[in-house]
Amino acid sequence: MVLKRRTVILLIIFSMMIGAVLSIAIVNWSISIFAEQDETGQEVLKEETEDVTGFTETDLKKMSTVFEIIENAYYKEMDKTEIIDGAIRGMLTSLDDPYSVYFDAEQSKMFREAVNSSISGIGAEVTMEDNRVTVVSPIKDSPADEAGIRAKDQIISVNGESLEGLTLNDAVLKIRGPKGTQAKLKILRPGFNEPIEIIVVRNKIDLETIQSEMLENNIGYIEIKQFAEQTAERFHEDLEQLESDGMSSLIIDVRNNPGGYLNVAIDLLDPLLEKGTVLVYEEDREGNRKEHISKSDGKPYSIVVLTNSGSASASEILAGAIMESDKGIIVGETTFGKGTVQKTFSSGVDDGSELKVTVAKWLTSSGAFIHEVGIEPDYKVEQPAFFTVAPLPKDKVLALESVGESVKTLQIMLEGLGFKTERNDGFFDVKTEVALKNFQAENGILVTGKLDEATANEMEKQIIEKFRDPKNDSQLQKAIEVLSGS
Repeated sequence: MVLKRRTVILLIIFSMMIGAVLSIAIVNWSISIFAEQDETGQEVLKEETEDVTGFTETDLKKMSTVFEIIENAYYKEMDKTEIIDGAIRGMLTSLDDPYSVYFDAEQSKMFREAVNSSISGIGAEVTMEDNRVTVVSPIKDSPADEAGIRAKDQIISVNGESLEGLTLNDAVLKIRGPKGTQAKLKILRPGFNEPIEIIVVRNKIDLETIQSEMLENNIGYIEIKQFAEQTAERFHEDLEQLESDGMSSLIIDVRNNPGGYLNVAIDLLDPLLEKGTVLVYEEDREGNRKEHISKSDGKPYSIVVLTNSGSASASEILAGAIMESDKGIIVGETTFGKGTVQKTFSSGVDDGSELKVTVAKWLTSSGAFIHEVGIEPDYKVEQPAFFTVAPLPKDKVLALESVGESVKTLQIMLEGLGFKTERNDGFFDVKTEVALKNFQAENGILVTGKLDEATANEMEKQIIEKFRDPKNDSQLQKAIEVLSGS
């Protein structure tokens, strides 16, 4: 087949463009089109010749043809950069892997800020599940956490704009926004039959990734909010302080911790476990395993790891390593189930764009692959029901014979505050009305037996206080009980 020189040049240019995209792999590849000349001196492409990336002549012709049709026939002029970015995203979408994504320059900057603990938004880690934006976990004490966003919530719209059909990056751009602005989120929550609405006021998210304190019976407590660059260093500083204060055992809290850097998780784990202990395996697509082994002497005390459905990735590496080493146990809920490793690559051109690509899976020391399964705790402990309720409505009044998820939320909150309704099925009956009247009377609110804005605000305030009281944290209390030997 003889191609005109112009077409050959177009193929070369396009193949170089695709090559720039593919140069993000572990080795740098170069693209070339191998051509021969016929007796007239015209260039002829070899029959189905593959270049060093594996592209055949047919592959390149198909891509260049599509590009040329869009360029010349589409009814409106398109930005070439947008077309190329769309093609890259299409390649990654074909992997059916929500963790392999393309970042343009702006999105890349957002990603770097998030990993380095300085972001502005609602404060929640999200992924894409079943083509819906799904919360991995809210960051503790972030606007999302305080507004009642929970792990596994599916965000279907923001300020009335549907997120359906958007890429994860584009959806995140709609969720984020300037400090002080509102994000009115419509959410599908497991266990709820109807969507719920939650309003989050965006703010700057400055992550202090480590918090620690000494609890009763000389039990040390360290909460890890995210595995950022300095997290391991901070963890060991706080651990050393607790040890010098006479700590006899340790609780590590990774609930609602979405993960972070693999190497940080390994650095944090290393001093905790006995020398020679396998911390985690990385396995590539060929089945080759790289093992990470503890080089330290380990610690003499027992450890409990607190987990929930928002504990993901590096959090699961930590929990799995400690549980399987017989050094400690897990208390709480089954973890999120993210068992893959991502690496960030340059897109091959100096425009600030990057790709985050899944390059391996990680396995626990026993060889378990926990992806989309999670890690089961040794002691399964659920939190009180009021820990996961949505906010109460402020724009409508609930009264006798009202029905719906908002009534169910009201009943759960009343029960959590000690006012018995004897039901939480979402039907506002006489007993619910009596419980609500008792709450209003006790708190100096006009007794109407109806849920108005003033009543809803007071009830939510008291629920948040109960939520933050460690005595109501069933999982933490179980961990203390286990370590205290009671």
